[in-house]
Amino acid sequence: MADPFTKPSAPPRFEIEMFGRWITGLIVVALAIGVWVLWPRDDTNPTTTTTAVQAAPTTTTAPTTTTSDTTTTTGANQGPEIIETVTEAEEVLRDLWFGWFEGIYNQDEDRIKEVVASQSQLDAAMTAFEFATFVAAPTRAAIEISRSEILHTDANCLVVFSTIDVSEFRGEGATSRSVEVLRNFGGEWKFAASWTHPNDLWEQDCTAQLEPLS
Repeated sequence: MADPFTKPSAPPRFEIEMFGRWITGLIVVALAIGVWVLWPRDDTNPTTTTTAVQAAPTTTTAPTTTTSDTTTTTGANQGPEIIETVTEAEEVLRDLWFGWFEGIYNQDEDRIKEVVASQSQLDAAMTAFEFATFVAAPTRAAIEISRSEILHTDANCLVVFSTIDVSEFRGEGATSRSVEVLRNFGGEWKFAASWTHPNDLWEQDCTAQLEPLS
């Protein structure tokens, strides 16, 4: 993640056992075959299948800027529900960006760990501890997110291209537009990677194994 302001199944088998003498055995087999042929059979033996419940990845090529919808927003860290609307996606992002900036402002490593999914993201935040400047303490309400486009969404990965403006607490002009890749860890969305353009190679970040936080 790049903070633009502070961080770079075998079918059954049947066996027939024959008992008695040879002639008697033949009769038994013949009768058995006749009964088997004439006996009505029910071929509706169900086969149990398990289907993984997961939405197919989708890619949006045209910007989606409509923010009005009837879906109730879930916000961040509300479980593995698939984020389907721009409004929901922006709420998730707002929660994560607030944790990010609050952690940097207070130089709180544990707070950063709540919102990042990899060591590289943690390292970037720790670096920002040294030089990030603020004109006021960060607040969630002061984080403006707009022009959002969902590039990909499933239960485990959410990719959003959006503009973020934090000028209220970072100073005039603190605005940037980026692609944020979010991964779901135990029901919590976290920053996994960041890209500049929608056509960048962010797809790999939805499946890549991320290094653990130290």
